[in-house]
Amino acid sequence: MNVLLVDDEALARRRLRRLLAEADDVTVVAECGSGGAAIEALQTHQVDLVLLDIQMPGVDGFVVAESLQGPEAPLLVFVTAHDTHAIRAFETRALDYLLKPVRKERLGLALDRAREALAGRRSTAYARQLRSVIAQLDKEPAAGAYAPAPAAPTAERIEVRDGERVRYVATADVAWAEAKGPHVLLHTRQGVFEIRDTLARLEASLDARRFVRIHRSFIVNLSQIKELQPWFGGDAVLVLHGGQQLKVSRTYRSQLRERLNTL
Repeated sequence: MNVLLVDDEALARRRLRRLLAEADDVTVVAECGSGGAAIEALQTHQVDLVLLDIQMPGVDGFVVAESLQGPEAPLLVFVTAHDTHAIRAFETRALDYLLKPVRKERLGLALDRAREALAGRRSTAYARQLRSVIAQLDKEPAAGAYAPAPAAPTAERIEVRDGERVRYVATADVAWAEAKGPHVLLHTRQGVFEIRDTLARLEASLDARRFVRIHRSFIVNLSQIKELQPWFGGDAVLVLHGGQQLKVSRTYRSQLRERLNTL
């Protein structure tokens, strides 16, 4: 979470910076001693949250707040020595209102609210994007329409051995595949099946329009994705329609977003 500190008192900024240093997921990207400088900083820095004083010479905090417009605007928490501005502050849709001197516990609560709000924004955006992708995948080509042949043949079913028995699992029934040592577990509506193979070879045999790698241990059927939730350290959590939650590593999260943008 990228934070911008705005206060004309250097001592107040120093105290906030010290308290924020205890949060591993918070980065202070800039500090400003005036409202005018804050408006300029918002144009040059990627900011998620603004901690903003109200009474400052020249451009005050409410003028800065008015510049934070739109659904993607940074979140706003007022930090002030006066409680008389609270009603007006919340009319600007401020997330919180902190009184100086700021207590560690109170700041922590404000940061938790910011984390929840940011996670909600990102989940909504990912869900909207995923719904669009899944809708495209579910569309059938119009009669007589030209459909280009796939670059390589893809498996429609997977052979599973159970002792002396051999059965076949349709790839469309696979919700996700999980690497387990020298084996791969296929999670399907009919149950979990084990095959002796590598996840890389299985991935190469699957339809890339239907399946995506999200982790070194997971491949997921795109039609089974319900939502994607941001997580700490650049990772994410994928929630399936069945309620299962799978970790998306930072490396594959970038690849996943590129895939979704091109479909």
